[in-house]
Parts: sequence; C-alpha cells; structure tokens
Amino acid sequence: MNVTVEPPAFSIVDYDAGRIAAVAAEVVTLVGLPDDVRIEVVVDERNPFGKTVAMVDDRSVTVSVEGGAFEDPQRLRQFSEPNTRLVLGRLLFRVADRLCPDFGDPPADSDLTPAEHTAWDAYAVGRYSRRVGIDGGRARRRYAFRLRHGFSDAADRAFDRLWTGSDLTWADIRAACAP
Repeated sequence: MNVTVEPPAFSIVDYDAGRIAAVAAEVVTLVGLPDDVRIEVVVDERNPFGKTVAMVDDRSVTVSVEGGAFEDPQRLRQFSEPNTRLVLGRLLFRVADRLCPDFGDPPADSDLTPAEHTAWDAYAVGRYSRRVGIDGGRARRRYAFRLRHGFSDAADRAFDRLWTGSDLTWADIRAACAP
C-alpha cells in the first residue's frame, strides 16, 4: 500500500503529514482497498472549509480536502483524528465502490447531483460506521438526506436502506433518489 500526503509539512494548521498518512493507511485497510491502489491525500491548509473530493484514475486515487475537513471543530487549526477517519472512511468506501465492477459506473464526483451525492454519502458513512462501531453522525446524515429527498416516510425508508445497506449498486443509489 502506498499512501502519500501533500504537503509534506504544514505551516498554517497544526497537522502532521506522517500522522495523516498513518490514519489513511489504517482506513484503507479497514475499507479493504486492494494493496496495489496508490493513495495521495492532498490537504489545502490555506482553506478553512471542509470540501472533499476523491478522484480515481485506474489504480491511483487522489483525495483532495480543504483543511477544515480534518480539523477539530473545538480547537481551530488543530488536527482531529476522529474527523479525519470519518472523512477518509466516507471517501474511501466510495473509492472502493468505483473500483468494484459490480457496483456500476457512477459519474465523477463533480457530475453528481446533490441528491446523488447525499445518498451515496449515506451509504458510505453507514458502512464505515458499522465497520468501526461508531454513530457516524447518523441523525445529521438523515437530515441532509431529507433536505435533498423530502421530509417523508418514503425518504426515511430510502435513507435507512442506504445507511444499513451492503453490496448496493449505483443503480440502487440512483433509485433512492427517485421521487
């Protein structure tokens, strides 16, 4: 397994590239990505927000995050290992989906609709949460799902199927987005 972090040293935030690489390697193993996948984590420490993107190019994965994604919300500019694990768990489960031929062929992250993005995140975070035995922000994820899919019993059932699902496909995620 090859995990690298850019930049190799931080000057604005109190992050350690070696610690981020170690956490990423642990999450990669937990998710079950193949050993031949190369992971590069690129942190934009100048940006305090939390946008994240994972791009897959054959067996190379670039995870790009704004600095706030790995930050402790109670201590600005300080690294949060639990937040980093959750962010990487979500993104790397989505990478695992992209690498699995049985999953289907989802569009690039930038081409996902907000509804698709939210649904796929629910599926990814649900799997990560069960794997490590944490809550994973289920209530917050359900609320985000409702904002995109409606406040209804049908939307709640779709969310529950995603959150508790395993071996779902891209078609299943798109179906959860259907009105």
